[in-house]
Amino acid sequence: MKSIKWIVLINVLLLLSGCSIFAKKTGNEPVKLVKFEATAKVNRVWSTNVGAGQGPGFTRLSPTIDGDRIYTVDHQGEVIALNRSNGKKIWTRKLRDAVSAGITMEHGLLLIATAAGEVVALTAADGQELWRNQLEGEVLAAPRTNGQVVAAQTINGRIYAMDAKTGKDLWFYENPPPVLTLRGTPSPIVTDNAIYAGFSNGRFMAFNPDNGSILWEQRIAIPQGRSELSRMVDVHATPILHEGILYVSAYQGKIAALARGTGSGIWSQDSSSSESMALFGNTLYLTQSDSRVVAYNAITGEILWENGEMLRRGLNGPQIIGDYLAVVDYKGYMHLLRRDNGELAARTRVNRKGARGAMLTDGEILYVYGNNGKLAAYRAAEK
Repeated sequence: MKSIKWIVLINVLLLLSGCSIFAKKTGNEPVKLVKFEATAKVNRVWSTNVGAGQGPGFTRLSPTIDGDRIYTVDHQGEVIALNRSNGKKIWTRKLRDAVSAGITMEHGLLLIATAAGEVVALTAADGQELWRNQLEGEVLAAPRTNGQVVAAQTINGRIYAMDAKTGKDLWFYENPPPVLTLRGTPSPIVTDNAIYAGFSNGRFMAFNPDNGSILWEQRIAIPQGRSELSRMVDVHATPILHEGILYVSAYQGKIAALARGTGSGIWSQDSSSSESMALFGNTLYLTQSDSRVVAYNAITGEILWENGEMLRRGLNGPQIIGDYLAVVDYKGYMHLLRRDNGELAARTRVNRKGARGAMLTDGEILYVYGNNGKLAAYRAAEK
């Protein structure tokens, strides 16, 4: 029964990708790219290979930045620390297991999850292993920590809290998933006062990090329709916490702004997305499931602009690069949009295998981890 469920999940993801495997046209194919007059240019700062990349599965491994270093992990378990300014390798560490989620760098800990369901903590200084803990379930999103507690979420609807120094189990909460879900979960947000986590039944919850008691919960999406496919309402994208406001997105549900302390709604808009979001100033950016890119006023929820010129091209989550917003499609083309109005400004191919993992930015330089294991840094400028 379990294998059948995963086959269904994989088929669903193929359908959602917008990439038809059949020759017959259905009207749901990715739109063809149209030439336009570029007003910006993308310059590659550096590029380097950092292992075997995402692998053949649906992993969404992403690098992490801390100070002048950037850390990566590939699906075979190779962990690499690089100089962020030039891409030169500082150290390399090979885990003995395949990796399903990571990598996070917080409070001196590098956190990774293996395909066997273990959470592994390494030192950021040289990659030495500190501890590992076996969980009951597959982890597909990077664990997070506040320095005292490490939290990880499994695909079977559990969230685990572990001691950050030893990896010892502290508590877990179980929220059984529906029959059909997207493959993956969001990474939890871990603060001193709360652990925030989204689930595949459309709920978003806050827990006491010390004992797991529920502080509040909020419905981001309510299942609708008769089929299991139409009733999928996963909170799949990792939320954003900024100045006391949580921004949460659900597949076939809503995008919502919630008060951090109580979970009460500030605003919400109908939306469907499973990709990471980006926040810059008072603007929130989101890639919808149909690959429309939308900008919202982060204070009021008002839609500022939409761009539908790349429909069904399997765009990843948007990210900031200077005065522009970047998205990468399933063919590996990076599209630059103006942040203020969403107009296309530039296009360049950054990876022929695509880049489904979340991109990173420091505001000016964008880091893209290709599915084939190439990590590159880019800067944008007006022509």
